[in-house]
Amino acid sequence: MATADAMVTARMSPEKKEMGNRILEDLGTNASQVINQLYDLVIEKRALPFPEAKPQPRTFSPQEIAEAKAWVQSLKVLPLDNHFATMTDDEIRRERLASRGHFDGREAQ
Repeated sequence: MATADAMVTARMSPEKKEMGNRILEDLGTNASQVINQLYDLVIEKRALPFPEAKPQPRTFSPQEIAEAKAWVQSLKVLPLDNHFATMTDDEIRRERLASRGHFDGREAQ
């Protein structure tokens, strides 16, 4: 086994660290040993040894949905009067390349 000279750093509240260290000591171990065991399990199983916390999707109230719809409806609709409004993405790219002298309008053979 390689020497243990690499460090892992974790951020937590001082209270959590103190309480956790006391419990680990009561269990006859310490944070370093527990972290090493956790890494061993993760390496062996290629998974966490406890259920992953999955974020719950946000639900919106009917009022929030109505307010969002009203906001979207209040947005000013811009007219499609610019040169690129009716062009496809490819047509816009060709136009921009041609304006820079990189494209002569003919398709490559």
